[in-house]
Amino acid sequence: MRDTRSPQRVSREFLIVSSSGPSASSPRPESRETASPFRMEGRVLVVDDTEAKRYFIVKTLRRAGMEVLEAASGQEALTAAALKPDVVVLDVRLPDMSGFEVCRRLKEDPSTSALAILYVSSMLRDEELEARLFEDGADGYIPQPLEPRHLVAQTWALVRMRRAEQARQREHEEAQAEQARLQRELERSQARARRLSESGVVGTFYWDLDGSILDANDTFLEMVGYTREELERGLLDWRKMTPPEWREQDQRNVRTVLEHGVSGLMEKQYLRKDGTRVDVIRGAAAFESEPHRGVGVVVDISARREAERRLALLMAELESKERLLHAVLQQMPTGIFITEASTGRTLLTNERMATLLGGTPRPNLEGMRPHLMEYPDGRPCPREELPLLRAIREGREVMEELVVRREDGSTRFSWTCASPVRDARGEIVAGVLTMEDITERKATQESLRLSEERLRLAMDSAALGVWSYDPARDVLEWDERTRELFGLAPGAPVDLRVWLEHVHPDDRERMEAMVRRGFAGADGGVGDFEYRAMGGEGVLRWLSGRGRVHMGTDGKVRHMGTVLDITERKLAEQHAEALLATTATFSHALTPQQVADALVAHGLKSLDACSGSVTRRVDEALVVLGAVGYPEAALREFNTLPLTRHMPITQVARTGDSVWIESFEVLERDFPDMARWVRDSHSRSRAWGSLPLMSGGRVLGVLGLSFPTPRRFGAREKAHLESLCRLGAKALERALVYEEARHRSEQEQQFLGVVSHDLRNPLQAISLGARTLQRMERPTPEALLRMTGRIANSADTMGRMISDLLDFTRGRLGGGIPLERTHNDLVRLCREVIDEFSVTHPSSDIRLEGDALCEGWWDGPRLRQVLSNLLSNALRHARPGREVVVRVHGPDGEVELAVSNEGEPIPAELLPVLFEPFRRGISKFRPAGSLGLGLFIVHQVVTAHGGRMEVGSAEGVTSFKVRMPREA
Repeated sequence: MRDTRSPQRVSREFLIVSSSGPSASSPRPESRETASPFRMEGRVLVVDDTEAKRYFIVKTLRRAGMEVLEAASGQEALTAAALKPDVVVLDVRLPDMSGFEVCRRLKEDPSTSALAILYVSSMLRDEELEARLFEDGADGYIPQPLEPRHLVAQTWALVRMRRAEQARQREHEEAQAEQARLQRELERSQARARRLSESGVVGTFYWDLDGSILDANDTFLEMVGYTREELERGLLDWRKMTPPEWREQDQRNVRTVLEHGVSGLMEKQYLRKDGTRVDVIRGAAAFESEPHRGVGVVVDISARREAERRLALLMAELESKERLLHAVLQQMPTGIFITEASTGRTLLTNERMATLLGGTPRPNLEGMRPHLMEYPDGRPCPREELPLLRAIREGREVMEELVVRREDGSTRFSWTCASPVRDARGEIVAGVLTMEDITERKATQESLRLSEERLRLAMDSAALGVWSYDPARDVLEWDERTRELFGLAPGAPVDLRVWLEHVHPDDRERMEAMVRRGFAGADGGVGDFEYRAMGGEGVLRWLSGRGRVHMGTDGKVRHMGTVLDITERKLAEQHAEALLATTATFSHALTPQQVADALVAHGLKSLDACSGSVTRRVDEALVVLGAVGYPEAALREFNTLPLTRHMPITQVARTGDSVWIESFEVLERDFPDMARWVRDSHSRSRAWGSLPLMSGGRVLGVLGLSFPTPRRFGAREKAHLESLCRLGAKALERALVYEEARHRSEQEQQFLGVVSHDLRNPLQAISLGARTLQRMERPTPEALLRMTGRIANSADTMGRMISDLLDFTRGRLGGGIPLERTHNDLVRLCREVIDEFSVTHPSSDIRLEGDALCEGWWDGPRLRQVLSNLLSNALRHARPGREVVVRVHGPDGEVELAVSNEGEPIPAELLPVLFEPFRRGISKFRPAGSLGLGLFIVHQVVTAHGGRMEVGSAEGVTSFKVRMPREA
C-alpha cells in the first residue's frame, strides 16, 4: 500500500521512534521492501567502518531506489560530501575521527552546512544521541536495532525535506533575479523615454479621451504652433487639431487603444494654430491605471513629404527619358543587362537579351540561374565566375565566350562583355553586360574546323606529310610531319638543297632529275616517285611522294604534294623475301648446327646486326651451336653458360620472354656484369636483342643479336624476328629429333655388333666343350667335371647377357622395368649379396657400414640386381688389395645406398653419359662378357622406384649413390 502520510508527519514519527525492536506481528523487512509500490529517489552518503552494517544499510537504501555513496572513515566522508548527497547516514564511531566531529565539520562548511545528517550507533543510547542532535546540528538518529522500514522511511523523509528546502531556495533566488531584471528594464525604459523626449526630434504629449492635451514637450508645441501658456490654459484639443478627413481614422485608433491599450504608428495631419497643416507620424498608448488617458508620440515628416513630391517630379522626368532609352535599347541587335552593384537588382534589360536567354530576364542577379551558363568546353560556369559579377568584383572589363543553355533545352553561343559603372567618386555603382549571339558564326567556324580536322585526320591516319613550293619566290614549305620524316626539328628552315642533302646518295641524282621535270611541267605537272631518305641519327626511311601543279585564283603557280613513309612496307617485303629464303634453308637443314648457321645469318641480315649467336639449352646451361662476329676469346668464355648467370640470353632461357636492350646505359642498369665484359673487351656492340626458340611451351634455345649503334626496335622488327625464331625453333626441334634418331640408329648397329660378338664367345665355348665330350670315349670324372663346368659357366654368361638384353628392352621400349614391391630390409639384402660375392670372389674385401635396419617397400630381386651390378663394377675397377665399402643409411622418408671403391677415376667426359646404354661398352673399361648395360639397368631400376642416382669420382675414389623413398 502507498504511504499517504505527510512528509512532516513521517519525519516527526521517525525522529522520536523508540529503540525497541519490531513487534512480533510485524512483517519481515524484506517483505516490506518488496511491497513498496514506488521507488524513492535521492542521493545518500552512508558512513560506517563496519563492513557488514554498511552493506546492510547500502543494500536497504538501494532497494528503495536511492543512489548510495559509501565511506569507511571520517576523512572519506568529508571528501564524498563534495558530491552533494541529500542525506548523510553517519556512524558516530569511526576509526580516524568521531561521527560528531564529522558532523561538526560538515555544518561549519557553508557548502555542506545544509546537508541532513542521521546518526547511527550501536554503542550509545537513544537519549545520548538525542542530546547530541541539538549540540551538533544533526537532523535525527536511527534507533537500534536497525529495521529496514525505519531506515528507509526516516531517510526518505529527510530527502524530501532537503529537496523541498532546495526548491524553496531556488524559487527565492529566481524571484530575486527576476525582480532585479524588471528593475533594470524599467530604468532603461525610463532613460530611453527621457532621451527621446529631450532629443527635439520626437514630440510627446499626454492626452485625455475628452480631447484635451494635458501636457506636451516643446517639440510638439513647436510642431502645432502653440505656446506653453496656451497649453496650460487648456486651449489645446487634439480633436479640434485633427482635419475632418482624418477624424474617422482617429475614431478607429481610439477604439484600438481602448481594446488593446496601444495603437500602431499612423500617418496623419494636424492643424496648426495658424491654419496650416503639418504631416506627422503618430503613435499612442493608454495608461494601465487610467485607460481614458495616455501618451502620444509625434514625428514631423513635412520635410520628407516635400522631398517625396520633388522626387516624384524627378521620377516622372526620369521615366520619360527611360522610355526613350528603352525604345533605343530594344532596337539594338545586342542583348543589354544593367544591374545595381550593391543589391544586384536589375535596372535595365532589353528583349534581345530575353530572346538570347530563352526566357524572361530575372529581376536581380540572385535570380539568375548560373547553371544555364557553360564554358565552350562544357564546364559549368559558377555563379561567382559570371562575367558581370567578375567585372563588378574586380573593377575591370571582362570579355568571354559562353554557351547559354536556354530553358527550352536549346543552346546558343554568345560573346559577352561586362564592364563596371563608376560614380563621380570612382565607386562602382552598377554593372553593364552585353551579349552578342554568335551561334551562326560559331557554326560556320565549326564547320570549317571540322573540314580541316577531317582533312588532318585523313592525313594523320595515312601518315602523310604535306609540302608546297613557290617557284616564283623559290620557297619550299614543309609541315611538321614532313620535317619529322626527314629528321628535322619543328620549325627548322628547309629548301631544295636541304631536301637533296637528306636523299640517299644512291637516289639523289634520279630524284633531282625527276623534280626538275615536274617543276618544268612535264607529264602535266603530276608525278609519283619512291626514294630513300636519311633521317636523324642515320635512320633510313623509304618514302613515297606525289606532286602536282596548282593554279591559284591570283594566277600564281604553286607545286603541292604529299610524302608518305613506306619503310615498314618495304621492310616487310624484304623480310618476307628473306623469310621465304630462310624457310627454304630450314627445310634442308638436318643438323642443329645447320639450323643455327641459317638462323644467325638471317638475323644478321634482316636487322643489320654486327654479330649473333644461337645457343641450345642443355639441362641448366646454354651451349653455343653457332656464332658469327664474336672474337675467339669470347666464344671460349661463353661456350657453355650456366642459367644462374645474370645475362640477357640466360634470362630469356629461364623466363621464355624476349629481352631488348636499346643502349649501353640500359645494359649497365639491368645487366652490370655483361656491361663490364663489353667495356673490358672493347666490344663495338651498343644494342642487343635476345629471343627464345620455343616449341610446345619449352625453351629449346636462344637467338642473340648485337648491333653497332643504339637503336629503337620497332614493333614490325620484333614481330619479324619472333616469326623467324618460331620457324627456327621448329627447324631446331626437327634437327634434334633427326640427330637423336641417327644416334639411336648408330647405337642399334653397334648393339647388334656387340651382341653378336659377345654371344659368339660363350656359344663357341659351349659348342667346343660338347664336341670334346662327344669325342671322348671314356672321359674320366675329373675331365667330365671340368668340361661340364665350362659349359655351365658359358651358359650362365649367356643367361646374364640375355637377362640384360631383356631389361634393356623393357627400359627403352616397354615403358620401364616392371616392379613387384614387397616389404624388404635393405641391410639384409646387402648382406646376402655380399655373402654371394664372398663365395664367387673369395679374394675380394667388401665392408658393410651404416644403419642396422632400413626397411621399405621395394622389389627385392631388383634391388639385389642393383647392388650386384654396382659391386661388380666396383670390384672390377678397384685397386688390387683395396676394399670396397657399402654404406646404408636411412634418413626420414628415404634410404641411401652408396658403393665406393678406390681406383682410377672415371673420365670427366664420360660422366654425363655414364648411365646410357653401351657407353661403358665402347670404352676401355668394359670387361669381357659384358654388354655395357649394367649401369643403364641400375639407373632404370632406381628410377622405377622413384629414386635417383649420383656419381662422384675425385681424388682416386669413385662412389655411386642411390637415394630411394621408403614407400611406393
